[in-house]
Amino acid sequence: MSFDKNLLKKEYQELIDKINYHNMMYHTYDAPEIPDATFDKLYSKLKAFEKKYPNLVTAESPTMRVGSKLLSGFSKVQHKEPMLSLANASDYDDFLNFYVRLKKDLKTDDFSLFAEPKFDGLAISITYIDGHYSSAITRGDGVVGEDVTANVKTIKSLPLVLQGSNIPSKICLKAEIYMSLIEFENLNKKLTINNEKIFANPRNVAAGTIRQLDPKVASERNLKIFIHGLIYDDTFTDKTHSQSLSRISKYGLPICNLNKTIKSINDAQKYFKHLNDIRPTLSFEIDGIVFKIDNYKQQESLGLTSKAPKWAIAYKFKSIEVKTKLLDVTFQVGRTGIITPVAELESVNIGGVNVSRASLHNMDEINRKDIRINDIVYVKRAGDVIPEIDRVSINQRTKSIKIKTPKKCPACGSILNKISSQSIYKCTNQHNCKPQIIQTIQHFASRKAMNISGLGESIIESLVDSKTINNFTDLYHLNMQKLLNIERMAEKSSKNLLNSIQKSKNNSFDRLIYALGIHEVGMTTSKSLASNFKNMDSLMTASIEDLCLINDIGEIVAENIFEYFRNKYNKNNIKKLFNIGLQITYSSKNSMNLSEKTYVITGSFINMSRQDIEQSIIDNGGRVTGSISNKTTALILGLKPGSKLDKAKKLNIDIITEEEFFKLL
Repeated sequence: MSFDKNLLKKEYQELIDKINYHNMMYHTYDAPEIPDATFDKLYSKLKAFEKKYPNLVTAESPTMRVGSKLLSGFSKVQHKEPMLSLANASDYDDFLNFYVRLKKDLKTDDFSLFAEPKFDGLAISITYIDGHYSSAITRGDGVVGEDVTANVKTIKSLPLVLQGSNIPSKICLKAEIYMSLIEFENLNKKLTINNEKIFANPRNVAAGTIRQLDPKVASERNLKIFIHGLIYDDTFTDKTHSQSLSRISKYGLPICNLNKTIKSINDAQKYFKHLNDIRPTLSFEIDGIVFKIDNYKQQESLGLTSKAPKWAIAYKFKSIEVKTKLLDVTFQVGRTGIITPVAELESVNIGGVNVSRASLHNMDEINRKDIRINDIVYVKRAGDVIPEIDRVSINQRTKSIKIKTPKKCPACGSILNKISSQSIYKCTNQHNCKPQIIQTIQHFASRKAMNISGLGESIIESLVDSKTINNFTDLYHLNMQKLLNIERMAEKSSKNLLNSIQKSKNNSFDRLIYALGIHEVGMTTSKSLASNFKNMDSLMTASIEDLCLINDIGEIVAENIFEYFRNKYNKNNIKKLFNIGLQITYSSKNSMNLSEKTYVITGSFINMSRQDIEQSIIDNGGRVTGSISNKTTALILGLKPGSKLDKAKKLNIDIITEEEFFKLL
C-alpha cells in the first residue's frame, strides 16, 4: 500500500512538473513547445487525478492558482526595505544633468547604466522561501503595503516553485504587474457587451484586479508580471544589478528581454529613441525608461534621498499625440453645479486606448487654444492617461464653428451664473438638477465618505429616475420592495446594499463632514474640523472667524463651510440624518497637545507610515508642512533622512525621533 502511494505521488509530481515547464515556456519565455490542445489535455488529466486522489493535492499545483476562497480584506505589511519612488527626467536636459551629476559624485567616468522599460503597471514585492512562492505585497506608500498573496498567485507567468540550482533559502524581489494590450482590449469588449463600465487603461485594470477580494476575478483577468529588481537574497554575491537579473532568470522568473547595459550617454539616448520608436508595437504599455547605476557598490556610495535613490532616474517619453476631428462640444454638470465643456471626438487610438472624448476644462482654455467645432486637433493623453486637446491644426481649418458659452444648464434648463472674474459657469439649481443630485449621493456613499458599497452610479440614476430617492437622506428609507422595483437589482444585491446602508449609520465625524460634499472641503480639512469642533452642533454654529483659526483653512474655504450650514435645505438634511438613527463617533482620544505647533517629517519609519504620523499631528491640533523654516517646531526624523535634516541643524530646529514624537501625544 505504501509503495502504491509513493508511485501515485511520483506520477502526480511528474505531471505537475510537466505542466509547470510548459506553462513557463509559454507565459515566461513566449516559446511554447506543445500545442494548446495538448496542454489542455495535460491540465484536464491533472484535475481528474486530483479529483480521484484529493489527499495528494499540494498548494503548488497549477490548479491552485484559481482561488476559490473569498478574501475578507487585505492586511497591512511593512516592507523589509522601503520601496522608494524614482526621480523623473522629462526631457534630454534633465537626463543629461542626472548623468553629469553621476560623474561628479562618483568622481569617475568608469560606470555602466542598466536600462529597462518603465512599465505602466502595479509595483509589488514578491518573496520566495525555500524556492516556494510565499507572499506578495503592494508598494503602498513605499513603507507599508497590502498583502495580496492570493491574487498574485493566480498570475500564470509567475512560478510557484523556483527552478534550477543554488536557489536562496529566502529571496525578495521587485516586480511590476501588468495587463497586455490585447487582454485589455478583450476585457473592455466583454464589459461593453454586458453594458458595464469599461476601464480607462491597462494599469487601472492591473491595480483594481490585484485588490479584488475574489481571487477568481484575478485569475480570469490573465495578468502578467516582470521581475525587475532584487530586494533581499540571503546568499547574495552579485556585484551588479545585471548579474542579479541574469541569475534570477535562471530560476524561471520572467525578466523583460528589452533590458540593456549601457556605457555612454550617446548609447543611452540611442536606446531611448529605439524604445520610443518600437513602443507602439509592444504588447504592453511603457511610459519611459529607467536608467540606474549597474554596480551595487557605486549605488551604495551615491545613496538615497528621503523619496528616491540618487543612482536612478525615470526618463519619461513624451505623451503620444495623434490627429483627429472635433465633431462637437457638449457641456457636463459637475457635483457642485460647475459646467465643464467636453470635446466629442472622432474616435482615435492613442497608445492602445480608444479615445472619443476629452475635457476642455473651461471657456478660457477653449479661447486660448482657439478650438472650434469641425477643427482637426492634436490629442494627447496627459501623463499617458487623461485625454486632452493640445492644439489645433489651423492650416486644415474648414467650415469651423465657434463654441458658444451656454446660457442655460444642459441638464435642467436653469439660467447659469458666472463665477466672479473666472471663466466658470455654474448651475445653482442644486436640488432639482439630476446630475448634481446623482453625484452628490454618489459622493456621500463613496468609500472615503460613508462607505456604502453596492451603490454605483447606474443604480443611483435608476433610483433617482424612479423618484425613489432625491437626496442622500432618502437612502436610509430604502427597503427591499423599493429596491426590487429597480432594474438590475436582485434580491441578494438588494439585501447587501441595505446591510451596507445600515452599517453606514455608525461612522466617524470626519467621514460625515466629508460626505456632505462641502465645496473645497476634502478629507484632511474634514479631519481638522472634526478635531476642532468635536460635534455637529458646534461646527454648524461656527463663525467664519472661528473657522479661520484652524490651520490650513483660509477665508474662502471658511466661507464655503459657513454658507453650507446657513442653508436651510442642508440643515434640514443633517437633522433628518440624525433623526433616522445616525450614530456618529466623536473622537475623544485625541488631545490638542500639538495645538499651534508645526512639524516637518523626513525619512521612513518603522512603526507607522508618514501618512499616519501626519494624521496624528492633525488629530492632535498640530500642523504639517513640507519645508523647514524658523516657524517649524520640530523635525520628526526617520530612517534615511533627506536634506531637511541639514537645514534643521542650521536653523537650530528641534530634531525628534519617532519614539520621542509619540511621547508627545
